[in-house]
Amino acid sequence: MAKRFIISEEEKNDIRSRYGLVNEQQETPEQKKGLQRFLNKKGIKDDSNKPLEVDGKIDDKTMEAITKYQSKIGVSPADGTWGPATASKMPSKDVELFKQCIADEGSIIDKGLHMFGLD
Repeated sequence: MAKRFIISEEEKNDIRSRYGLVNEQQETPEQKKGLQRFLNKKGIKDDSNKPLEVDGKIDDKTMEAITKYQSKIGVSPADGTWGPATASKMPSKDVELFKQCIADEGSIIDKGLHMFGLD
């Protein structure tokens, strides 16, 4: 599995100007907000012991919280990136809570799909 990196817009533009197209994570802001809401509901806090701001930005504090959650559920390495390795280790109760948090932040279609168990 390829390692993911989160880079600033300035760094991304520099890389694009040198090497061409750069692949990016395709999560919507609503999905990122759902992830932040999920981490808050799980009681995972940033390093300053505060809940995450639900703003849809995967910043250093969100990555710290993801790393803490990954360590808690046994993801190795706990690297602060959300992906298949994390999803495969999630307990079933966490999966349901995660889906609910994503649906809560999504559109009416997302909410309907979740209500009918189609997410």
